[in-house]
Amino acid sequence: MQVLVCDKDTSYMQAQLPASDVLQYKILDIADKTQVAVLVETSELVVSMLPAFLHMHIARLCLQYGKHLATASYISDEMRALNSEVQAKGLIFLNEMGLDPGIDHMSAKQMMDGIRAKGGIITGFRSYCGGLVADEDDGDNPWKYKFSWNPRNVVLAAQGAPATYLEAGKMKVLPYHQVFAHPVDFDIAGYGRLEAYPNRDSLKYTELYGLQGVETMLRGTFRKPGYCRAWQVLVALGMTDDQQVLHLPEASSLKQWLQMYLAPSNAPLSEQVKTYTHCSDSETDKLEWLGLFGNEAVPLLNGTSAQILEELLKRKWKLESSDRDLVVMLHEIRYRLNGKAHTHMATMVLKGESNTRTAMAKTVGLPLAFGVEMILEDRIKARGVMAPVADEIYEPVLQALAGQGVVFTEIES
Repeated sequence: MQVLVCDKDTSYMQAQLPASDVLQYKILDIADKTQVAVLVETSELVVSMLPAFLHMHIARLCLQYGKHLATASYISDEMRALNSEVQAKGLIFLNEMGLDPGIDHMSAKQMMDGIRAKGGIITGFRSYCGGLVADEDDGDNPWKYKFSWNPRNVVLAAQGAPATYLEAGKMKVLPYHQVFAHPVDFDIAGYGRLEAYPNRDSLKYTELYGLQGVETMLRGTFRKPGYCRAWQVLVALGMTDDQQVLHLPEASSLKQWLQMYLAPSNAPLSEQVKTYTHCSDSETDKLEWLGLFGNEAVPLLNGTSAQILEELLKRKWKLESSDRDLVVMLHEIRYRLNGKAHTHMATMVLKGESNTRTAMAKTVGLPLAFGVEMILEDRIKARGVMAPVADEIYEPVLQALAGQGVVFTEIES
């Protein structure tokens, strides 16, 4: 068997892992449809790590040429619509094989199936995950955050749809401008204190997990204390907007960019921000640390506010060579057994080894690799477009992950 890795630039990867008889690299432009089609046709299985919006092109080619497909991305409606054709061709399109989605599905489903096997009735489910930075590598960064995954996704987090979930039997809807305003605090076993905000649509996982009728259904994202309310200030100002393209004058400063969102005033910028957003000194301190009150040049003159902010944050929140990232996941499952209420808590805390051998890379890459191995060895009998919620997938993958140090600590009460 030979693994062929294709990218527009393979130099970084080759520096980490040189080519061999088993591993080969190829320069590829995804826009070269002829070359992409040839590569799919001559492969046994295709792993797509492309941006999510490009998966469907690869999926259709896999369907055309009868090839298995694996991704770490969410199953889109378009991908799900291929299910009957994929099944008819006896193929596996295995998706959501990363961290979140991926390990979250597999670990939660394993716990739920265990509760059901002993007669328990699940009444509530809450799940949170966060890609963070190790505490000792925060440095002087008051946000206590650095990028360990796609910066654009961080900047656009929670946009596009309101956060929708169930809490105590009642449906809750938080529009984007409210998502970061009221974070929930947690004390994480084996780590410490974090805060969380709700993800977009938690309710769509009700069917996937078989949780119809539960009182609570919520999925969210972890951040370190203080992050959410400071990010809410950027949201309230309009600095995360990704719709309107700005054309800023030459030599525009960060201070001038911020002033665009405020009414004319002679008051200090920090006071103007407080008046407009009702934030505290802690939040304005974080904005000041980003340089938003100073004369540093904006990193991008033509782009949306979100794009300008992303370029700024890529400089300020860069994972330095000596930094290590941190992944934290929590599941809380409430259930009834023999007339009594129980709570099952499970936490996973994993620290990266370096700024290249990160916990994020490990928890996204390994599940996908183990899933691919199972497909190639014909150990998955189901066919179609799927997420890893069946025990034939999650049991061996979670066992393999445990062998790599990706484990959960579970507490029953």
